Amino acid sequence: MPMPDALVFLHGWSVTSTDTYGGLPERLAAELSAGGRPLPQHALHLGRYVSFHDEVRMEDLARAMQAALQRELGGLIAQGKRFAMITHSTGGPLAREWWWRFHAEPRDAAPCPMSHLIMLAPANFGSALAQLGKGRLSRLKSLTQGVEPGAGVLDWLEQGSPEAWTLNEAWIRGRFGVPGGDDGRGVYPIVLTGQRIDRKLYDHLNSYTGELGSDGVVRVPSTNLNSALLSLEQGRSGNDRLLVPVGAMKRAPQTAFRLIAGAAHSGKAHGILRSVEAQPGGQGGQVVDAILRSLAVETPAQYADLVQRFADDTAAIQQAEQIEIEPVPVLPDRVYVHDRSSLVIFRVRDSEGHALADFDLLLTGLNDSPDLLPEGFLRDRQRNSRMRSTLSLFFNHDLMAGSEALADPRDPSCALRVRHPGIDRLGLHLRPRPEHGFVHFRAGAIHADPKLLRQAIRPNETTLIDIRLRRCVDREVFALDQASAGPRSFAKLKLAGEELP
Repeated sequence: MPMPDALVFLHGWSVTSTDTYGGLPERLAAELSAGGRPLPQHALHLGRYVSFHDEVRMEDLARAMQAALQRELGGLIAQGKRFAMITHSTGGPLAREWWWRFHAEPRDAAPCPMSHLIMLAPANFGSALAQLGKGRLSRLKSLTQGVEPGAGVLDWLEQGSPEAWTLNEAWIRGRFGVPGGDDGRGVYPIVLTGQRIDRKLYDHLNSYTGELGSDGVVRVPSTNLNSALLSLEQGRSGNDRLLVPVGAMKRAPQTAFRLIAGAAHSGKAHGILRSVEAQPGGQGGQVVDAILRSLAVETPAQYADLVQRFADDTAAIQQAEQIEIEPVPVLPDRVYVHDRSSLVIFRVRDSEGHALADFDLLLTGLNDSPDLLPEGFLRDRQRNSRMRSTLSLFFNHDLMAGSEALADPRDPSCALRVRHPGIDRLGLHLRPRPEHGFVHFRAGAIHADPKLLRQAIRPNETTLIDIRLRRCVDREVFALDQASAGPRSFAKLKLAGEELP
C-alpha cells in the first residue's frame, strides 16, 4: 500500500471555523516532505461540517460527507488512489459512520478509498458531557455565541446512545473487516488520546471537565476501539433468575491505541490537536510522530507491530503520569492520582426486544455482597436520557484490580495512598419493574465470579453488556369462555398466578 495521495482533516462537534486545525496540516506536510514523502500539490483537505444546528444528525453528516468526497476527490478515487483521514473528537465517530454506511454495511459496496483513519481523542463510545451539552446552561451559552447546541449530533454522542451502540456492536463483531484487510485494501484505524486535565479550561459548573480518566471531554476507554460485547439472557429452566451468557464474549479486532503524554482534549496550550505548531520541531512533536508512524504502515504485519509498540508506549506513559502535583498559590498543592479506568455500558431489554427503563442494577463482590467492593471503585454512572434502558458505569480499574502503595514524589518516605488489594470476582443483581402484574419481570443475577471481572473490567477499554430478561405473561391475559355460561365481565380480572411457558 503506497503512501496516501491526500490527507483529509475532520474536526469535532460545534466547530465554526477551520482554524480549529491549527498548525497540524502544515506541520504534517512539512514533515512528510522532509522525510522524502512529499504530498502532491493541493493534497490537504480541511473538512467543515454543520454540527451546531439541532436538526442535523450524524446520518445527515455521513451522507453529506460522501457527496463532498465524491465532488472533491472523485477523480483521485476513480484512479484507485486513496486518502488518509485525520479526525478530532466527534470527527472520529463521523468518519466511522460514513465508513459503515458506504463501504462496510452494503453488500455491493466498493472498497473503501480511505487507507488510514487516525483519530485524535475520538468519542467512539460517546462522552458523558454530551448529556449536559443539551441542557439549559449549554443552550444559553450557545445562544450568546449565535449557534445552537447541535442536539441532533449530541444525541449520538450521549453515552449509551442506540446509534453509537449499533455502530460499535458492528465493529466488535468484525463487520467492518480486519484492519488493513487480507488484500492490503482495508483501512488501518488508529486512536491517539490524552488523559490530561487542562485546569485553566475547567468548568466549575460541570465536574466532567475535570474527571480523572479523561482528557476533560472524552474518557480514555470511550476513545479506544479495543472493546468487547457480552450478551446475557435469563434462564428458562432450573434457576430462572440466573443470567447466562449467550455464546462466547465477542472481542473487537485488535486496534492501534496510544496515549499522548500531557495531552488534553482542546486548547492551544495542551490540546491534542490545537496545540500542534506548524513549524517542524515545534510543540506537538509527539502527536506528529505518532501520526507519521501510523501513515507509514503499509501491511497488516506492520500494523500488528504498531499495535504492540503503541501499547508499550501507553503503559509507560500511564505509569509516568500516574501522580500529578498541581502547585497552588498560598494553599497546599493539589495531588491527583491518574489510575487507569474502564467503561461498562449495560443495555437491558426483555425477551421480545423491548427496552426496559425501570430497573435497579447492583454490583457485588465477595459473597455476592455489594458492601465488599473497593472504596472509590465507581467514578460515575449515567443513564441515557433518550434510551433509559442503557446505563453507563465508569470504573477506577486500578482500585478494582488492586494497586500497590503510592509514595509522594516530593518525599518518598511519605505515602500518598496505601496498598489496595482490589477484588478477585464480580457479580451483579438486576431488579426490574414491574415485578407483579399481567406482564411482569423477575429479578436476574450473576453470582460474583472471577471470569466476569476479567471479561468486563479491562484497563482503558469499553465493554458492552446486553441483557435480556424474560417477559413473564400471566395465563389470564387471554382466555376462552363457554358461550353457554352467559355474559361475563372481566373488567376486574384477577391474576391466575400462572405464567405462560
